[in-house]
Amino acid sequence: MLKLLKRVGGLLIITALTATAAYAEAVVQVTLIDKAGTAGLSKPMKLGMGMKGDMKTARMAVNVNPMVVSRGTVKFNVTNLASELVHEVILAEINDENQKLAFDEAKNIVDEESIQTLGQVAEIAPSKSASFTLNLKPGKYILYCNYGGHFMAGMWTVMKVE
Repeated sequence: MLKLLKRVGGLLIITALTATAAYAEAVVQVTLIDKAGTAGLSKPMKLGMGMKGDMKTARMAVNVNPMVVSRGTVKFNVTNLASELVHEVILAEINDENQKLAFDEAKNIVDEESIQTLGQVAEIAPSKSASFTLNLKPGKYILYCNYGGHFMAGMWTVMKVE
């Protein structure tokens, strides 16, 4: 009888650990980078998603690690590595990373009314961090900064949820 209880107890522990691992939230580290401050951001640099611009010339970037996570709860830890500029991160689902987002040339920003925002962190001061958590289904998602000129300066990336 004692052997049976030990086996059942062991199976329950293994089952509990497996279930916990299966439902653990994914954590994505997001870093916001700018290389040149606001210099030259008054005109779109044509480095937005789907524009096939030379990203080697990008003055800004959003980096994520990992680039692929499992569906379910995903926590985004966002760090603004800029020394002077305030940034934000907006997350939206997309169909194709080659599609162009609607862009307001006059304001030099993405038309947020044309894309459904799922989550965001606004006004992250230089050298500061913030986070947000979402429940995500499989698909492709864009993370971008929509302050004037930042998106077109290359401040976006695409990640995948499986």
